[in-house]
Amino acid sequence: MRVTNQIITNKTLTNINNNKQRLVDIENQYQTGKKISRPSDNPVIAIRALKLRNNLSEVNQYYQKNAPDAKNWMSNTESTLNAGIDMLRVIHENLNAGATDTFTVNDRETIYNTCKQYRDEFYTEGNASYAGRYLFTGYKTQTSLTYLEDDNSKRYTITENFDKDDIKLLTVTKGGYLNTDINREKDVTTGTESIAENDKVYILNLAYKNIDADSFTTIDADSFTTNTKIKIGNTDYTVNTKISTATDAYKVGDNEVNFLSDTGEMVIGNKIAKDVINNKIEFSITYDKSRFQKNDIRPVHYFDCIETPLKADADGTMIEDKKGKKIKYTKEDQQIEYEITYNQKLTVNVQASSCLTPDLGRELDGIISSIDDVKAVESKISEVQKVIDSTSADTEIEADKKEEYLANLNKMKDQLETEKALKEKVMHERFSYGLDNVKAISDQCNITLSDLGAREKRLKLTTSRLQSQQTETKDLLSNNEDADLTETIINFTTMKNVYTASLNAGARSIQNTLLDFIS
Repeated sequence: MRVTNQIITNKTLTNINNNKQRLVDIENQYQTGKKISRPSDNPVIAIRALKLRNNLSEVNQYYQKNAPDAKNWMSNTESTLNAGIDMLRVIHENLNAGATDTFTVNDRETIYNTCKQYRDEFYTEGNASYAGRYLFTGYKTQTSLTYLEDDNSKRYTITENFDKDDIKLLTVTKGGYLNTDINREKDVTTGTESIAENDKVYILNLAYKNIDADSFTTIDADSFTTNTKIKIGNTDYTVNTKISTATDAYKVGDNEVNFLSDTGEMVIGNKIAKDVINNKIEFSITYDKSRFQKNDIRPVHYFDCIETPLKADADGTMIEDKKGKKIKYTKEDQQIEYEITYNQKLTVNVQASSCLTPDLGRELDGIISSIDDVKAVESKISEVQKVIDSTSADTEIEADKKEEYLANLNKMKDQLETEKALKEKVMHERFSYGLDNVKAISDQCNITLSDLGAREKRLKLTTSRLQSQQTETKDLLSNNEDADLTETIINFTTMKNVYTASLNAGARSIQNTLLDFIS
């Protein structure tokens, strides 16, 4: 093969350009700190880099976003539960003091005010939120647990489930003179039905008080008769709608049920209660509730219910809005889950129905009511005493009439004193009974808190593992993409020398001209 000067020149230029390109490549590595600038430089490194960057992006999402969000959600929930448990501890201490027979009127007022305050505050804690979302309301994170203001715009048809443990045998005071008009001329010994007495009755508390009185009253359109029945087990029982202040409110037949709309109590007949308890019958009761007050719990978070919109008629009475839409809510387990690592989810929420149950509110309602009953009798005794004092000081009444009047008034006062003693006994029993119930509620809150703590522990372990994965992935990504600075500097220096040498060699090899060959 004949080698011409042009071939030598072209070959020299090619080699110089190749050395120059390698020098530029190494210079780019030195300046950027990366092994490649474009995928075509090294497809293997490029593909591996894409995979590692994707892995790092996922790890960062879990480690920097999902895990901290989950931790903050659970930390806020834990703080709320601890506050609720602290309230239950104070309530328990007050009930323990109230269960004794030695506490004073001032002690009673303190307990009364504490119970009233914490009754609402306990559920208000359930309105705790994180990042604009309520923590205890399941999927309904934009709906508060309790009503933030009075609401008469809706009626809920609520279905509440019960079993034998929900029926309690409690002491109540039947009869009495509390509602008797003070009349010094009337012989108050007449009407033995007004004499107060204590008795044991079976009571079932619905979740609300001040329930719609017509909840168990439906009219048969054909016969225009009133049907007042509820089904417990396979049997229909008669329901008598009353209010708690009625003299026969707690008097019920063996196969009957008294519904006290103002207190939300169902007074269960002995035969029905024993049948439920002995046969462990589970049953449900459906009733209507409107006129919700501030701090009442929303039924949609606790029960199966149907929401009916209401509107005011010409008289201001709230009636069904026919143009509105009824909404049916079904109580279900609503777990909010965060994906905290690859294919692993963690439930971060606690539902109010598992710890902030209506039981505490209803228990405190009963205690508050028992204190109110004693206070009402004391007030009545004070009124009678004032009439006795005024009658004794009245000089215009004939002596024999005055004696008769005073005798009647003193009999009423004696009966009221007896009624007070009976209601104080009921009150102390409600305190004692409340101790066990508050402890049970506190235990349930502690169980919920322990479960939450276990989930937080799992999150902590996962977060630690994610931190390690983040570090390892960054190391792999660096090893794959980043140029070794020391090696790059040495290679750059070497390549620069090679390039300089190639320029010198090329200059020497093509420096001859045609004149050099003329003799």
